[in-house]
Amino acid sequence: MKLMTSRTLPTKGKSALVTGVPGEAVQLSEKIDSLFRTVYPAGGKPYSLQEAAEGIEALTGEKVSHNTLWKLRTGKAENPTKRVLEAIAKFFGVNPTYFFDDESAEQITKQIELLALLRESGIQGAQLRSYCELSKEGRDMVGEMILRTARIERMGREGKAE
Repeated sequence: MKLMTSRTLPTKGKSALVTGVPGEAVQLSEKIDSLFRTVYPAGGKPYSLQEAAEGIEALTGEKVSHNTLWKLRTGKAENPTKRVLEAIAKFFGVNPTYFFDDESAEQITKQIELLALLRESGIQGAQLRSYCELSKEGRDMVGEMILRTARIERMGREGKAE
């Protein structure tokens, strides 16, 4: 596996994680920052650098200081060991390929964003499981109800009546 850092990645400005532009390389610091901003427990808040450092050590035994995490997150350090990246990946619950392969990073990022959206929306696991058990027609009906309800609420906020 090839470690992708800002020295080894060809970049064209913003990354695919930020811009959503396929085929553009992603900086290591952007990947780590994205994990900090989006992966945290439901009902909680993003991990502090200290919480992450302590969690990484407790989970993996790998000692990573909060200062090292800050440097990696901000791009001040560009060449962590494979063990450090694997420990960070394990703490945030992502496959280590997130750091080594842009295609994997893009797929994992989409999954993380979906999970964050579910977490922030307040959808409960039982609701999602029930939705998944519906027939295609049932899912289409629920989807249409959601769109109509959102449209009605948006119109109400704008002071219009349907």
